[in-house]
Amino acid sequence: VGPAMLYSLGRRAVRPALPRPMARPFPWLGCRALATGVIPGVPRKLDDVVKLELFEKMKPDGILEIWTKHHAHKPELAAATASSNELDRILERGAESPSFVWPVRRQSGHILLYSQFAPAHSMFAFTFLEDYRRSPGLAPPWMSVLLYGELVPTKGIALLRAESDSDRLTKEETEGLLALLRRFYATDDYDKVWAFNHFQRRFDVEAYLKSV
Repeated sequence: VGPAMLYSLGRRAVRPALPRPMARPFPWLGCRALATGVIPGVPRKLDDVVKLELFEKMKPDGILEIWTKHHAHKPELAAATASSNELDRILERGAESPSFVWPVRRQSGHILLYSQFAPAHSMFAFTFLEDYRRSPGLAPPWMSVLLYGELVPTKGIALLRAESDSDRLTKEETEGLLALLRRFYATDDYDKVWAFNHFQRRFDVEAYLKSV
């Protein structure tokens, strides 16, 4: 995505209140961490999150119930399940069109987040667009979406997990961004993502913002 496009989009965003600085600056797609807590932008395996061997013994309905309850009351988390077909579409399209922008509605306006997909980790990482414009390598992560396909061969379901910085995004905003990612990477609305990445003159910013 070219700097001119990022700048024009950034000017439309409402600058949020300054967030608390991270303990250290995160590169765009950080290396795997040894911490057990939620760190947006850091890859995490499914067996770091749940006891995978237990899920492998359960029926899909039971997995869905536990997965949903596990994330329900944690402000920094959101979760969903997807079919194998939806997972394949998101992974394929993420690799083809790795970048996109996402509005977060606040008060009478919105801010814009910018995401990139890391195929090696099956993860989308999100940051504030203005931070990315100023310093791409040091833009602090606001949220990540991890895509887990480990249970597809045996259970036919994929698990999705969004991890956010609760000082920057509310739980409702995190859930909303996860839903938007599924909408724009797994449905016919993908044409907007494709245009943003490959043919920016076809990407109608105003129409996109009105659609969400």
